[in-house]
Amino acid sequence: MDNDLERSVRLLEDALSTSGRGLFKKSLLKSRTDYDNRLDFSSTVANHELLKHLRRQQHPSFDETGSKLSHILQGDQTVIGNVLQANVAPWTTAVDSLYTEFFEVLQTHSGGQDILEVVTDLARCCSDALKVIQSLKCKVAVSHLDEEICLEKERNTWRLLFILYQDRLLAQNMMDDQGVMQYFGRSEKMCVQNLFKRDGLVRESQLIIDWLESNAADRDDEVLHFSDSTVGWENTLHQLQSAETIAFLSSRRIVSSLDPDAPNRERMPLHDLDSEDDKRLARKVFAEVRCGKLEEAQKLCRQTGHSWKAALFEGWRLFHDPNVKENSDNDAGSEADDGYEEMDSNELKEIEGNSSRDIWKIMAIKYCKQDYLNLYDRASIGAFCGYLNTLLPVCNSWEDSLWAYMRTLVDVRVESEIRDCVTRNGEYLPLPEEYWTQRMSLNEVFHNLESSKDALVREEAKRPDHVIQKHIIMDEIATLLLKFEEWIEDENLPTSFLRFLAHLVLFFDQIGQGHNREVMEKVLENYINRLMAMNETQMVAYYVSKLSPNNQVHLYAKYLENIIDEEERKTSLLYAEDSGLNVLAITKQVVENVRNIPHETEESGNLQHKITEVDNYKISSLDWVLFYENQRAEALVQVNGLIFTFLTLGKVDAAHLAFNKIPQDMVEKIIKEGEVSETLRQSIKEFFSYKAYLDANEAFNEWFKHCKCQPTPPAALPDNAQFPEKVAHQHRQSQHKAELERWKLTANHLAKNAKTKLYNVLLFPEGWLVGAVDDDYLRSACLPGIVLLIYSVLSESGQHAECVQLADIIASEKHCLYKVYSKEKLAEILEKLCESSVALLNAKKDPWGNETAA
Repeated sequence: MDNDLERSVRLLEDALSTSGRGLFKKSLLKSRTDYDNRLDFSSTVANHELLKHLRRQQHPSFDETGSKLSHILQGDQTVIGNVLQANVAPWTTAVDSLYTEFFEVLQTHSGGQDILEVVTDLARCCSDALKVIQSLKCKVAVSHLDEEICLEKERNTWRLLFILYQDRLLAQNMMDDQGVMQYFGRSEKMCVQNLFKRDGLVRESQLIIDWLESNAADRDDEVLHFSDSTVGWENTLHQLQSAETIAFLSSRRIVSSLDPDAPNRERMPLHDLDSEDDKRLARKVFAEVRCGKLEEAQKLCRQTGHSWKAALFEGWRLFHDPNVKENSDNDAGSEADDGYEEMDSNELKEIEGNSSRDIWKIMAIKYCKQDYLNLYDRASIGAFCGYLNTLLPVCNSWEDSLWAYMRTLVDVRVESEIRDCVTRNGEYLPLPEEYWTQRMSLNEVFHNLESSKDALVREEAKRPDHVIQKHIIMDEIATLLLKFEEWIEDENLPTSFLRFLAHLVLFFDQIGQGHNREVMEKVLENYINRLMAMNETQMVAYYVSKLSPNNQVHLYAKYLENIIDEEERKTSLLYAEDSGLNVLAITKQVVENVRNIPHETEESGNLQHKITEVDNYKISSLDWVLFYENQRAEALVQVNGLIFTFLTLGKVDAAHLAFNKIPQDMVEKIIKEGEVSETLRQSIKEFFSYKAYLDANEAFNEWFKHCKCQPTPPAALPDNAQFPEKVAHQHRQSQHKAELERWKLTANHLAKNAKTKLYNVLLFPEGWLVGAVDDDYLRSACLPGIVLLIYSVLSESGQHAECVQLADIIASEKHCLYKVYSKEKLAEILEKLCESSVALLNAKKDPWGNETAA
């Protein structure tokens, strides 16, 4: 409970801020003996109270946390003031905090606790947030909050799930046990207990009644302003006893006697004030009955001097004589004696219930038909005698109407069981036929709600929360999932409601009712997309882990695409590991997704290919496959693919940046790891092919830049130059000569280096990039360019004979370079070679550079 209180206080603290693998493991269920003991009562209880202790035992803290929190909020006005000053609508923060709260609940219970504990905690989270909202709302001029209503509906649905599936899981655990035999005897109480053990529909119907009454009790805040203890109809009594001293005489002639039947018998009204009090009292008594508080209703009747009204509620109680016990040998076919045997103890115990309950019920139904009685008085009695016609007129909501139908359904079934199985000295008096015509199924109940004469009830029956509750009650989860599929198509679906649906489908999946996996995945994907927009990385990773493996990779990779910061990337992968995701497949998918992003279109005629933001983004994405050492081979594949793309686009600088992402010793480490597969060998070859090409381009660029930086000779002196100027000029000439020598040496060195690296591409072992995907295209695009670069270096260096030898290399069958040439490119290189041959001829050599005889 302390943890619950801490959670509630944290919700309040959050409101001060304006910013905004198998989950469950089914635990061992209780034994059948425990289940039977839960229905073993020591005193007679009402049908509507028969199973209520079940809820109290299992989750007694639904309201305790809220009461503690309310005490804190009421006592600390400074906190309230700070909340309201910090946020115009602080209750929205309380609702938003449920995303984290629900996630923490799932994390806490991921170790295999009972599935129902999770549902209980989810309901408690909603209850805590609801208490915060209600405490904040009362401090401002707001009477209606959609957030409060939606949160209350969600909390109620979680409670419904708990009570129903606790019973269903227990019943499922008992399926292999011997069934409960039908009871035959004289105890109405034991008969009904046996019915609840044996009939799951009746048991669940009673649980639904308890749930509806508990929800109503949570909302009930009406105060009835009466004194602690009065006499009945005190104003009428005072006027009859001393009319001359009464302050306010009635505006009409009143009754002359004060027995309960006097107004009807005399056809005269009570005192005006008493009539008004009677109406208010009737409404409050019915409200207490609606909340399942029969004792409170009776206490209120006695306090207001209407003990006879309290006595009316006693006649429905089931008869049971604890002084005798059932004969264990007695069964349906036994006629021996009366089915009883004497108790061992001589001490007599008080007999429970009403032995003439059938007479009370007949008279109660007649009472409900009296039109002169207050509508709420009749409805209060009708709730205990199972007379639906008096309940529906005072039920103005879907919940109230469902409560009325369910009470009638259970009452008729219980009455039928008692009359079939209980024997007594005299026969039960027959009930009116209209009572038995109220027998209905759950389908008929909800059909009646959807076609109700009350427009509000019909409209509320269509609300998503009530549709969910309906299908949960009817155990139609497959149909409910189809409804989820319809709802999530709405782009304006509130995120809080989507959170609710996502956790519902997780629950259904874990109890084995998630047969429509496609719909479940859709709901979770929609919720995850909302969490992505909120940048909740840890929650995204966790909920993604609930998807199928393929969707896990696709969705989490989609999210990681937008993370740029390196620390955030590492953190996101840690969350993925903690959630059991396939991080290697995800990182691979991230890089492939980014690589497939279309490139920016450059202006036509732009010969210089600049590195764009998209290019930098793609290069940065390579870091994803460099975080894990066992992904080195994949990193090599991804880098090769990106370099291929850049070279295809002519972006050599971008290819350099991508290549530099790979650590220098990575290939060596890959080879040392063990046997290298053919695929990996090809990747390594491609990598070295790109390395040779990029090194060659870099070497050529250095040589080319150096060639453009040849020292400029000093300007010539004029004829009339003075001696000092001539001395200075000679000094400048000496400096220029020295610089020119150094430049030539560097140029020769750079030319030699460039030539070597360019030849490394041209004469690459087994052919440059041979075996790669689409290698023909890139070889045709790059190798003719490499030949031209070699020609430029050789030509500028005066090595024309070697230039001509390029023709032999191109034509060689060993390298088959001629296959990568188009006619246009071949004509271009032949023209260059002709120029070198001409230069050789001018140098008194033959066209191939050989010395000729004089």
